[in-house]
Amino acid sequence: MSEKNAVCVLIAYDEDGQKITTRTVDRAAVLPMMNKALVMDWPLNDIGFRLDDEFARLIGGVAFKLLATRQHRLSPLIVVTEDPESKDGPPND
Repeated sequence: MSEKNAVCVLIAYDEDGQKITTRTVDRAAVLPMMNKALVMDWPLNDIGFRLDDEFARLIGGVAFKLLATRQHRLSPLIVVTEDPESKDGPPND
């Protein structure tokens, strides 16, 4: 896939519909918003270039908690157990 065809995945919580929604959007279309957004980098080298179950769990938990910072009714629904080794985020070697 060339860079011009790259996509981003958006995750949203629909309070009225009581659902989590994911969408793919063209990266170039949202680049101006990405340049102004909070950035949390997760270098693949730090995790041995493995996108495994634990990394997916970590990213999912972070996504839920970020959504809940602005949509407080989601907070009590989040029951993700923190892995003590991942508690402080990705390793920084």
